[in-house]
Amino acid sequence: MSDDDIILKVTGLKTEFRAEYGLVKAVDGISFDLRRGETLGLVGESGSGKSVTNLSILRLVPSPPGKTVDGKVLFHAAGEGERDLLAVSEEEVRVLRGRNISMIFQDPLTSLNPVLRVSLQIGEALRLHHGLSRREARAKAIELLRLIGIPDPERRADEYPHQFSGGMRQRVMIAMALSCDPDILIADEPTTALDVTIQAQILDLIKSLAAKKRTAVIMITHDLGVVAGMCETVCVMYAGRIVERAQVDDLFYDPKHPYTRGLLDSIPRADRTGSDGRLYSIPGSPPSLVGMPDACPFHPRCARAMDICRKAYPPETLLEGRAPRRVSCWLHAKEGPKP
Repeated sequence: MSDDDIILKVTGLKTEFRAEYGLVKAVDGISFDLRRGETLGLVGESGSGKSVTNLSILRLVPSPPGKTVDGKVLFHAAGEGERDLLAVSEEEVRVLRGRNISMIFQDPLTSLNPVLRVSLQIGEALRLHHGLSRREARAKAIELLRLIGIPDPERRADEYPHQFSGGMRQRVMIAMALSCDPDILIADEPTTALDVTIQAQILDLIKSLAAKKRTAVIMITHDLGVVAGMCETVCVMYAGRIVERAQVDDLFYDPKHPYTRGLLDSIPRADRTGSDGRLYSIPGSPPSLVGMPDACPFHPRCARAMDICRKAYPPETLLEGRAPRRVSCWLHAKEGPKP
């Protein structure tokens, strides 16, 4: 795909939260490109900044205490030109949300309104962005519920969120996100509450949407199996930064950053355990994002850490290969010490 296919270009994105114990740099200089029809995976441990990155893109970070302090989010809709989502008015961003960029939120119980029927919540975006009548919006909502596997959708459309199971509430959230055929779909752990059969159906639905309508997808997940089956490109996040980005096959077969290798080694496999019979896990815990030193944040957990890792953050290095990839690690820096 060429650069003309880029629909979203994020550059130097920084989001901070002011807390009693200090300034939390939740997103610290994130940059990536998203192309039409591409599925981009964001992976990393809890607290690495994945969800905050995408909330920042949509300007949904609660303020206070959060604030996006730097960066650009350039969105290029077909026939509408390029706009910086961080610079346009709140009204313009509100129009883009749902119509052009939709998000499947991680926790459907807190995202759905408990006092409104499901059909009204799904149809709200249709009435707002497409001008459908109440009856037309309800008919479309029923069609979407049927599409995502809700049994007896005519009856369930008039029920309330508390009458749905956790998995069904998640599917309602997915129906809401897909209702306006968005250009970009941000999926924040979209299959967390679903059983494996429904999970496969939902992932197939998202994949077919991306293929038929060239919808770009940002997939936030802890499940590397989902990444392997869904994504073309993967960004690995740690402590608010992207430490490695690569094509999915390159990342799985030849990880370059020690943290990426640790994530892959942590996948349970029946044919591989430690000498004591235990499954592998990355030692230590993720660092606090308050008062981060100018060093590689992974070095306390890294078996290959060097003195330079404790003194300076590694530059992002472009590695040549079957497909270009970028990694922030002193082991691969073109300038600096090597082991």
